[in-house]
Amino acid sequence: MEEKYFCRNCKGVRNHKELFQKKTRGGDDFNYFMWIKNYFVIECLGCENISFLEVSGDTEMVDYDEEGNREYYFEKNIFPFYLEKSNELEHLFYLPDKIKGIYTETILAFKSNSYILTAGGLRAIIEALCNHLKIKKGNLEERIDLLHNKGHLTLSESKRLHSIRFLGNDALHEIEKPKKEHLFILLDIINHLLTNLFINDKKVKGTIETVIDKYEDFLKLTQNKVNKEMLGNQFSLNQILGKSKRLIKKNNFEEFEKKLIADIQNAEIDFFSISETKDNITIYTVEKEPEMTLNW
Repeated sequence: MEEKYFCRNCKGVRNHKELFQKKTRGGDDFNYFMWIKNYFVIECLGCENISFLEVSGDTEMVDYDEEGNREYYFEKNIFPFYLEKSNELEHLFYLPDKIKGIYTETILAFKSNSYILTAGGLRAIIEALCNHLKIKKGNLEERIDLLHNKGHLTLSESKRLHSIRFLGNDALHEIEKPKKEHLFILLDIINHLLTNLFINDKKVKGTIETVIDKYEDFLKLTQNKVNKEMLGNQFSLNQILGKSKRLIKKNNFEEFEKKLIADIQNAEIDFFSISETKDNITIYTVEKEPEMTLNW
């Protein structure tokens, strides 16, 4: 094909080859008005990605050059729709359902060049984020500030969210169409925010050691430290955890061990039993292999 087209996989304009075409044309009974619609299945010569190309035109689609000569032009659309600059998030399954739903609809609006709807969607993502984090007091301006005050965002990040709020307000209340370039910038801000809050922690969990501050995660770590060779033998919690103890702050460690002892005494945990407590150190007997967990 002589003309280059955008490849959504390569993220740029690339050479393509034509795999299939279907051409249609028509007009009124007097041939005063005529139109064409041509359809092509095309393949990127760089990555072999497949796209669908629609080329349409009619006798009313006329432009004029500098000398006043008439020139017909054609409208060309590539499907599926794509984002030219920003990337959409890949790991959407890590997002809370409501945030994921709004994000998906916002991306579809952006790909369809619906810029007012896109701005409103970006603003709605912030609203949904506040709701998910139980920050429901006040208007959106106050809630964004609370995101920072409660430690969810840095001051710089909260200022960026206010930029999205301003743009969304102008689009929805003043019906002002935002610039495409501005939307790309704000989408990058949203992507960065959602990645930091929801995606990164879940991606590294199980692959990179991270600080443990919840009893549930402590218990999963402890379970995964037990193996067949330990059955019937006695260990302190320090010996069971080994080097992984560094993941737990001292205050949390003491609190978690108290909860572990209580769960054993209440028969909620059956893979450990308490052998003895000596010099404030509890010794555990490994009674059985716990069920394998996949979070660590």
